[in-house]
Amino acid sequence: MSSNNVYSIAVDSTGEIWVGTDAGISVFYNPGNVFVSGSNFDSQQILVNEGGFIQPLLAADITSAIAVDGANRKWIGTQNSGVFLMSADGTQQLLNFNTSNSPLFSNTINSIAIDQTTGEVYFGTDQGIESYKSNATKGGATNSNVLVYPNPVPSGYNGSIAIRGLAQSSNVKITDISGTLVYSTTAEGGEAIWNGRNFEGEKAQTGVYLVFCASSDGSKRVVAKILFEN
Repeated sequence: MSSNNVYSIAVDSTGEIWVGTDAGISVFYNPGNVFVSGSNFDSQQILVNEGGFIQPLLAADITSAIAVDGANRKWIGTQNSGVFLMSADGTQQLLNFNTSNSPLFSNTINSIAIDQTTGEVYFGTDQGIESYKSNATKGGATNSNVLVYPNPVPSGYNGSIAIRGLAQSSNVKITDISGTLVYSTTAEGGEAIWNGRNFEGEKAQTGVYLVFCASSDGSKRVVAKILFEN
């Protein structure tokens, strides 16, 4: 352990145990080894590059909250630096919310909870509770009640279009009605996001678009439609 002062703990989708301390985060990658005589079950710290220097993740702050979303990404709350969204392995920072760059009430985060169905993330601070609509939901073994929204996409809309209810980490391809590929992505857990633009960054033209979704092994498939107005 990086420290005996533990403030938070979470188990991710692969069974790894993430422990937040006052000296960064310790991860037990093979916790089951504690039951195997002679096996190594020590925790390890995640090393990241910050300003050209390699150091343990969040070693200079207290990790007061850890939550795991549907894409196995880690939402990490601190006592002084707000909230961080890290990649599944913790080596890449995807987002950081603090009082300087967001509407976050306070940089002191006491708890984090995630609605795995909608992807909404709730932050408990010392100044109250607020939430953020994330782009990851918990995926299932199969496609279930696939929902595309908004649909139809109204003229003038510049936000994201979500495809929810997919099998875990599905491959998603969007084509126009003639079959020309417009966009492709991989779902974050059970939800994929399209920005309404093609590979060249141009906004999609008015028409019907087909959304082809397939699980990572190709065994679970579903097709949805989007009516796009531009």
